Amino acid sequence: MFEKITPEQAGISSLNVAKYISILKKRGVNMHGLLMLKDGKIFCEEYWKPFHRDFHHRMYSQTKSFVGVAIGLLEEEGKLSLDDKIVDYVPEKIDGEVQDELKDQTIREMLTMSTAGGPSSWFVSDDPDRTHQYFNEKRPLRASGTLWAYDSPGSQVLCALVEKLTGKTLLAYMKEKLFNEMGTFQTATVLKTRNGDSWGDSAMICTMRDMASFGQLVMNYGVWEGKRLMNEEYLRVATSKVVDNREKAYYSTYRQGYGYLIWRVAGNGFAFMGMGEQLTVCYPDKNLMFVTTADCQGTEIMGEIIIGAFEDLILDECANTSLTENADAEKVLASVTADLKLLAIQGLSDSPFREELSGKEYVCEENPMGITKFSFVFHDEKTGEFRYTNAQGDKVIPFGVNHNVFGKFPQYGYSDEYGATPTTNGFLYDDAVSLAWLEEKKIMMYVQIIDKYFGNMSVTFAFKGDAVYARFQKVAEYFLTEYQGALTAKRQ
Repeated sequence: MFEKITPEQAGISSLNVAKYISILKKRGVNMHGLLMLKDGKIFCEEYWKPFHRDFHHRMYSQTKSFVGVAIGLLEEEGKLSLDDKIVDYVPEKIDGEVQDELKDQTIREMLTMSTAGGPSSWFVSDDPDRTHQYFNEKRPLRASGTLWAYDSPGSQVLCALVEKLTGKTLLAYMKEKLFNEMGTFQTATVLKTRNGDSWGDSAMICTMRDMASFGQLVMNYGVWEGKRLMNEEYLRVATSKVVDNREKAYYSTYRQGYGYLIWRVAGNGFAFMGMGEQLTVCYPDKNLMFVTTADCQGTEIMGEIIIGAFEDLILDECANTSLTENADAEKVLASVTADLKLLAIQGLSDSPFREELSGKEYVCEENPMGITKFSFVFHDEKTGEFRYTNAQGDKVIPFGVNHNVFGKFPQYGYSDEYGATPTTNGFLYDDAVSLAWLEEKKIMMYVQIIDKYFGNMSVTFAFKGDAVYARFQKVAEYFLTEYQGALTAKRQ
């Protein structure tokens, strides 16, 4: 689908690409994949093992931008107007009187996130229908069309509107209108909400090349390989600064305005942005784009590093013509990208305390995690297992010391195809687990969930005498909830 060229053919020095990736490494950005394209041709494609070109990655809130484009397609078909009031389309979802602030809210205001305000978390709501929840949960609101504020549930309502007006799922509609012609997103999926709607604000699962094709289509304002597939005017507005989205006075590379469920970024660019730094960033002036997958949840600065460094090293340095090939620069780039691996926690190579600790059982005081006992069993200085007992029974988490060991996270019941819906079939998430000796008697274990759902957990154990003090901290959307808090335990 995409021709591959060298950085020099794209007008970029291989040294600059090497510098960019080196900065990501140096700053601890937890990367999964990186694509760079110029004029629709790939000049950099890298994956951090175990991720690879055909891996179908959760794109989180990049999904909102698909919804924004789908609304434009519906407008083009004459099925809606952006200045229509959203309540007029969903009378069956409203019980009695809707709050006054929602009565005048338009589709356009929802596209720009200038809404009256969203409801509480749907993950803990008793209402399985997120559209019904949006219009019936009583809450403090403001006049729509005033402040920009991130309203993820509003995007979900727009997704449900797409599905109501088309009689198709979001993905099926996008395939019919765009992707079948493009030959992309053929193996993509979208997770569902509890009532069966597509999870349109968070759950597109596809390859990075799929995302690149979507970015290229939008950056070409609806043209794919010379054929117009969509209205140009809508996409030009959708990718422009329709509203200001600054909430604080500090500078941000990606708070340069907001269009129709699309962010504006520095360098006169626009972006589809998803939690954890799932990014598709486009610069139409230079027909330049990059795509990332990662898990940087809990570290907001990483987005500034990823986008800012690209702006400095790639965008600003991109020449209008090809550069002379440079074998030495290509060798530097090859060296930097050799053996890229998923981030693992790093520490001392070993500890004299390991042999004393291995196999010893610790009995816990009552704690938020419900863990009653645990032990570390080291096979050698490089691998081992964390064994523990909680409300579900005995569990085992294999780990590598200063490197990842891949397996299944042993907690049952987490959501699969339907968000916020516990599973009962024994489904387990794929994980990657590393452990590091921070000090002689202090350990950190780092668990990464790398499945349809992404999240991470850091657990620090500090040993003193016969006692151990542990702190569990998770960053994940509505799972790993059993793994946050502190405990004290005594060796038996």
